[in-house]
Amino acid sequence: MAKTRHYIVPFGLFLALTFLGSYIPSKFHFYLYALKTFSVGFLLFYWRRKFVELYTSIKAQEILLALVSGLFVLVCWIGAEGILPTIGTPRVVSPFEETSSPGLAWSFIIIRLFGAAVVVPVLEELFWRSFLMRYLIDKDFHKVPLGAYTHFSFWTIAILFALEHFRIFPGFLAGVVYGSLLCYTRNIWGPILSHVVTNLGLGLYVLFTGQWIFW
Repeated sequence: MAKTRHYIVPFGLFLALTFLGSYIPSKFHFYLYALKTFSVGFLLFYWRRKFVELYTSIKAQEILLALVSGLFVLVCWIGAEGILPTIGTPRVVSPFEETSSPGLAWSFIIIRLFGAAVVVPVLEELFWRSFLMRYLIDKDFHKVPLGAYTHFSFWTIAILFALEHFRIFPGFLAGVVYGSLLCYTRNIWGPILSHVVTNLGLGLYVLFTGQWIFW
C-alpha cells in the first residue's frame, strides 16, 4: 500500500467527493468543487516527490503533439453533444444563477478552471496511465516502463476512463488518445498536457458560449 497510496488516495478522495455532489443541493455544488480541488491538489503537492515520473523534460515535438491531440479531443467532445448517448444526465449549474454575487461567481469559475485544467489532468493521468495501466501488467508496477503496451492494460484503462465520465463515448476517445500519446512518447507529460488542453479549452468554451452543461 505504501508504494501505491499516493496514487490511490487522491483519486479515491476525488471520486468520493464527486459522488457526494450527486446528493447535495446545487447551491452547494461550487463549494464542494472548491473543497475537491484544494484537498486533492494538496495531496498531490504533499506527495509530489513520490511521483518520480514527473521529474523529466518533454521535447518540443511532444508538446506540439499534445497540443494537437488535446484540441482533437476537445472538438470531438463538443461535437458529440446531443448526438451520442450518455450515462445519466449531468447537472447544469450556472454560478451566476446560484449566487447573487458576481465576485463570488467569478471566484468559483476561477477555481473550476484551475481544478479542471491543472489538478484533474495531473491526478487522472498519474492514476490511470502512470499507475493503473502499469499495475495491470505487473503488480510491481515500478518495474514496468512508462508507456508499456499490452492489449489488456491499454483497452481496460480506456474503458474505465470512459466510465468515469457522463459522456462515455467522448471519454473513451479521450482515453485512447491520451493512452496512445503515453505509449508513443513514454513521457507522462504528453498525456497530461494533452488533457490540460482539452479541459482548459472546454472551460473557455463554456465561458464564451454559456453552455454550462459541459461543467
